[in-house]
Amino acid sequence: MNKEQLKEICRQTAKRCILKQYKYQVLNRGRLSEAEVRNVMVRILEERKFYYGIEIATEENQEKEGNVINRPALVDLVIYDNRKAENPIMLIEFKRAQPSLYKIEKDFAKMMNEPARVKGSCFFHILPKEKKRAEKALGRARNEIVKKYYQAYSNVNIEKCVSKWFMLYILDASARKLYVCEKQNICHVDRFDDGTWEAIEYSHPVPPPAGD
Repeated sequence: MNKEQLKEICRQTAKRCILKQYKYQVLNRGRLSEAEVRNVMVRILEERKFYYGIEIATEENQEKEGNVINRPALVDLVIYDNRKAENPIMLIEFKRAQPSLYKIEKDFAKMMNEPARVKGSCFFHILPKEKKRAEKALGRARNEIVKKYYQAYSNVNIEKCVSKWFMLYILDASARKLYVCEKQNICHVDRFDDGTWEAIEYSHPVPPPAGD
């Protein structure tokens, strides 16, 4: 898989979470947990015959809070080049609603620390549907989460950052929009507010998920 293919998979994941209900999996836009969205992405990966792993340990040890000994951390979803590959080439972390800065910081640290054989990394963030919030309030929430990612990124303090590309996706289930922000090098980012919000719309024809 390459970066462009992952971008399309992220867009299809957003579409399926918002527009395409599976025959047996019930997706509630007001809930949309990290695990549910990851499951949707995994189904797309399988349909397209890409190799992946779930909750895979990092190669490098990661710093822990308190006096805990540094040890590998788990990555939500990784992509492999082939079935026999021992190390992933892409890392994907899922976040939902308004996570603490620390939770975002530790995932950025994982992405920055992993060796050069990892070509890229990605956050897929979920803002579940909120029924009673006005568009202005939803807009503020979208802006705040983008700011939170940059604040978390700025707070990360590691000895060495290993160059790789990076992408930030934010799914707004209320507005049916997807934020897309792409960076060539995770080690040199000066802002995350220069991405674009894309409307999530049906494409014609819409291919049904496998098994439907």
